[in-house]
Amino acid sequence: MAHRKQRVFQHIMEDDSYKIIKDLIPKEWVIREFNRPDYGIDLVIELFDKINDKVSETLGEFLFIQVKSIQELNIKKEKTFAVNNVAKGYWEEDKSEFIEIEVIKYLIDTNTIFSIQSLGSSVSVLLFLVDIKTKSVFFICLNDYIDKIILPKTPDYAKSDTITLNVPIINNLKNTEVCNAALCLYGKRAKLLAAFSRFSYQGHELAYLLNFRNLSKDFPCDEKGYIIDISSNKIVLQVNYFIEQIENLDIWGYQEWQPLPLAKQLILTLKNHLINNDIEFNILITEIISTWRNLTHLGCMYEDLIREWFLPKFISVMVSYPKSQQPKIIKNIK
Repeated sequence: MAHRKQRVFQHIMEDDSYKIIKDLIPKEWVIREFNRPDYGIDLVIELFDKINDKVSETLGEFLFIQVKSIQELNIKKEKTFAVNNVAKGYWEEDKSEFIEIEVIKYLIDTNTIFSIQSLGSSVSVLLFLVDIKTKSVFFICLNDYIDKIILPKTPDYAKSDTITLNVPIINNLKNTEVCNAALCLYGKRAKLLAAFSRFSYQGHELAYLLNFRNLSKDFPCDEKGYIIDISSNKIVLQVNYFIEQIENLDIWGYQEWQPLPLAKQLILTLKNHLINNDIEFNILITEIISTWRNLTHLGCMYEDLIREWFLPKFISVMVSYPKSQQPKIIKNIK
């Protein structure tokens, strides 16, 4: 028997999920459906900065979102041990102490994970789990989850059809203190990586100009240890040009990661010394080297630590969440 075109329940849940997300993110942000049918990305969120009640400016920052609607939350309490730095080696747990984290267990197909892994980490791809019943949205950064948990822990994950993700329930869009810090950090990812690349390039060029191999020394010397004679005017012009390129980058506005505003202050202090010509040249050279040493180190800190933030891991929970929302550390008594 013929019947009219029908709308399936999955499409209704999808529309409800998008509305819930829109109601929870800042009103000045813009949500766009990425494509239909989707192949891993459902929404793109463009971040805006509210200037006043009538005007908001785009930040040129974007979040790529995969949306999954769930009707029943599978919440478990996970015993979580400290792990070595997985940027340097495979997963190795220290079982002398642990914390307990409440997480949502979510089963996802490995094709999705592999597709997102193929994108790399230059843009943030987030999973939004939308609980239709409570109108809550739980998030996890899939790029970071892949690099910091799945690959070091289960490098052969692609041999399975599915993999279970642990999404901390503290990562809730209703938890504005956590949500705002996390989403703004993820939005700045492309800018941060671009800045780290520029700092590295500038540091390399300064090392070449100063005629020494790297920024690990305090002052450029030849092989016998004699200080190399350098044209002060050429150095000052080059450093001034480099500072002009980086002093107004948008990354400096992210205050939740303290090394960023501290690095900006180093740049401004050096700039003032260059303008006022108020310190000896030898001291100025040392300050230049020290400044770019700190700038180039930011990229290492980001990979080692910041990409761990907001993940269901020991270090993540203890460094990226407010103290009032951190669990107690429990000593593991044998």
